[in-house]
Formats: sequence, structure tokens, C-alpha cells
Amino acid sequence: MVGKQSHDLRLEEGTRGAGPHARVLPRAIDQIFGEGHSLINNPAWPGGSILEQFLPYVEFAGRDVLEIGCGAGLVSSHIARAGAKLHAVDLTSRAIEMTRKRFELAGLSGDIRQMDAEKLEYPRNSMDFVVSWGVIHHSGNMPAVLERVHRVLRPGGRAYVMVYNRRSLRYQVYCRLWLGVAKMKLPRMSLEQVAGSITDGHIARHLDTEEFRRLAAHFSSMSFTFSDEKTTILKYLIGIGAPFRSFFWLTRPFERWLAARWGWYLEGVLVK
Repeated sequence: MVGKQSHDLRLEEGTRGAGPHARVLPRAIDQIFGEGHSLINNPAWPGGSILEQFLPYVEFAGRDVLEIGCGAGLVSSHIARAGAKLHAVDLTSRAIEMTRKRFELAGLSGDIRQMDAEKLEYPRNSMDFVVSWGVIHHSGNMPAVLERVHRVLRPGGRAYVMVYNRRSLRYQVYCRLWLGVAKMKLPRMSLEQVAGSITDGHIARHLDTEEFRRLAAHFSSMSFTFSDEKTTILKYLIGIGAPFRSFFWLTRPFERWLAARWGWYLEGVLVK
């Protein structure tokens, strides 16, 4: 497990050459991401590891682990600290710049490259694990990404992939009822367009487990779990969330129960 949290790194002091926003973004992103996912996936935050209820950090030591879509490098840094031989890719040069700077400041090592996930250039059977959190649903060609993931995994290797859940309260209740009906975005927009309007990325697909299974049919087996962010589930359910934030200690069990069944994050473990 990870000992020192990456959000403790003073990235602001070491990224002056990485663009006008680099001095503040990494640390802020870490805190927002870590606190948000503390509902289910890293409940010990700011202790423990990011997404530790989903990612098998204890199995990463000495193994080849590829992260697709490293962003600012938070998840990659935790994988590296777990003792993995870390490989990380992202489509953007800014993400690669920030991740490399994070690794430099933290004294971590990893193979960090700018690369299109639809055209992964790693050799066949070269990875023990692949990790991709909230990335492939933004791809123009999801089947191509999953085919490449399958190709680079060694036999028996596993991919840990999160995509947006079409059966979630966010999609089916918040987007359909509160945004679509109450705010009259339907029928001017399709439900998928409504959901996309509050989602990052030019492309943002939502899948259910059946669609995910069809896309990943070439894997030998797969299993699914669900999660969501802290204090958002009640907002999706009743249209508002802010008034409940002061009572999170009281609503947490209910929110966890909802998130584990109808969370926005559909988490798949795919076995080659």
C-alpha cells in the first residue's frame, strides 16, 4: 500500500516551467479526486491509497502495470509506490509533462509516454495489469482500445477499467428528471446529450453492464462493481445535494448503499 500521499507533494514549487496552471492544478486535483472517491473506493483518505478498494495494490509489486490516461499522475504515482514497474500513457503532452514532473519530485520511476490508447505500441503479452479510470468512454473507438488492452495483457492478466454507468441515478434520475424535465432540456436534447452536457470530454459515453460485456467479449471473464463520489448520490436522487453536506456523517451509510448499486461509475475487472 501507499504510505505518503501524492497530494502532500509540493508540486506548485517544482512546476514553474510547465505552463500557467501547473503550479496549482496537481495538488488541487489530487485533493478533489481523493476526497470525492472517499465514499467507497478510498475511505481512509487522506491515508491509504487512491482507489484502494478497486485496485489490487498488494499484487502490483514487481509486476508490469500500465495506466491508460494518467492525467496529472495521481493514480500512476500510487501504483509506482506499490512497487510496480509502472508504464503510463496519455493522449496529451500536458498530462505527460505533469506526470513526469510529479515522478521527478517524488523520486519515483516509471515509463511515461504520450500515446493514443487506440494504438497502444507496447508488445503483445507485455503487461500483467492495465488500469484505466474514466478514460476509454471518451475514446472515439472504444472497441479498438479494449482490443489493444487485451493484446498487451499477458495470459491471465487483468484490466481494471471504469466507464460511466447508464443505469446510474445520475443518468436515469438526475439527467432525465431534474435536468431533462424540471429544467426542460428534453426533448430539445437527447438524454445522452443532456448527460454529456454535464460531463467532461468532447465524447462521453455511458454504458450498462450488458454493453460493456459485448464490447469486452474477447476477455475470458469479467466482473462489475459500482461506486460514486462523496455527497453526490442524494443530489442525483432528489435534485439537490448541498444542504446534506453538513450531515454526511449521518447520510454516509445510505449514500454508500445507493452508490454501490446505482453509482455513476461502472467498474469492470476484465481477465484475459
